[in-house]
Amino acid sequence: MKSTFNAQFVTPQMIKIVENISFFRAQDKSGSFGILPRHTALLTILEQSIAIVVIDKKEYYYAFNEGVLSFKNNELTITSKEFVQSDKINELLLMIKKSFKDMESKEHIFYNNIENLQKAFIKKLIEMEREVG
Repeated sequence: MKSTFNAQFVTPQMIKIVENISFFRAQDKSGSFGILPRHTALLTILEQSIAIVVIDKKEYYYAFNEGVLSFKNNELTITSKEFVQSDKINELLLMIKKSFKDMESKEHIFYNNIENLQKAFIKKLIEMEREVG
């Protein structure tokens, strides 16, 4: 029997394959949990948090900006807005600050643009109503 499992980390920008994982730990609303090879099927929503992945007795760190985790048939899949990775926790913390802050800023700009489009649309509808009516 296989004593490791593989993972896919999926974001809108990329898909990362991670192989030969012997242990995975992450966090959802209920708290921290771990996955070993041949774990039972699991589906959960990840919190914004740092996950630990053990490959060949070495720890790697992944910070997920929320996401959906599924584990089935000894395969882990996480779909997230974005993630960053490092084998050094201090380095990862610096990457998180920059990367997640950039994403937050882009989302804020996007939502402001949507709001402005909605206002322009409503204004145009009112103008058309006045002309017709």
